[in-house]
Amino acid sequence: MYTNGEGTRNTIHLKEGQKTVTLVVPRDSLTVFCAYPLSFLHPYGGFYHPGETTSVTLTQEQGELAKLLLDSYQFNPEAVEHINATYLAEEVGDASLLDGNALVVSLLNGEGIPPDLQYYEKLEVIVRDIPSGYWVPERISQQPFWNRWGEELTLELEGGLQRFLNREDSLCLSLYTDLKDGSYMSSLSKAPLW
Repeated sequence: MYTNGEGTRNTIHLKEGQKTVTLVVPRDSLTVFCAYPLSFLHPYGGFYHPGETTSVTLTQEQGELAKLLLDSYQFNPEAVEHINATYLAEEVGDASLLDGNALVVSLLNGEGIPPDLQYYEKLEVIVRDIPSGYWVPERISQQPFWNRWGEELTLELEGGLQRFLNREDSLCLSLYTDLKDGSYMSSLSKAPLW
């Protein structure tokens, strides 16, 4: 998904194994890119600024910020198109640890980065009673872990949905953390058929 310079977002789907795509984008405004592996996993993001190189590499580190800008594009396309996303990414850092709504409202109102932007600490989550096995995280900022039945495990998580896959047992542990409230929810389900 990406901004098209006309106030709407364009969506394309890549075929299995396809890692690159060639697109025509506006030459006079920021283009925000956001890719969701398998259409729903944690986003990879990137930005094209006018006059820069013609190649954009998408990363998970920029995924959350790209998602915020892409989601807010429909409300004020002109404001998003004139943001210096490289500077914004350097200034705000990890967008999964900040109050994204306050940032977006300030940016869309033309006020820039709010001086009192709220950052949150990672949430410490204690996981109990999950099946034994090796659990691999969806986000590259998380570490995989081994677990034995009945063990208690402590994870430090960013905000939003985070999933861990136990491939041997085809299980998916989903944890949704709300950093503002300091709360979380968890669920264990069958892994998707990837």
